[in-house]
Amino acid sequence: MTDFLTWDGLKTYATFISIVYMVVEFTKEMRVIKKIPTKYWSFFIAFFLLLLVNIAMNTFCFVDIFLYILTSLSISLGSNGLSDFNG
Repeated sequence: MTDFLTWDGLKTYATFISIVYMVVEFTKEMRVIKKIPTKYWSFFIAFFLLLLVNIAMNTFCFVDIFLYILTSLSISLGSNGLSDFNG
C-alpha cells in the first residue's frame, strides 16, 4: 500500500479483505468483543464497512442489502481463511 486509504480504494476485494482482517485483529481481544466468535465478528465488521462504503459513495440501495450480506460472508471467509471458518 503506497497511498492512504480512500473510500474508492475500499471498493476492491483484496483491499476490503485486508481492512476487515486488520480491524478484526485489532479489536477481537477487547473485553466485550472477546465473547463473540471471530468468524461472526469479522462478518459484522465486513457488513458494517460495506454499508459505510456504499453510503459514502452514494451507491447504497436498500434492495441490495441481501447482496451486502452475501458479499460480507465472502469477505469474512477471505479474511479469516476458509480453513479457520470450520472451527
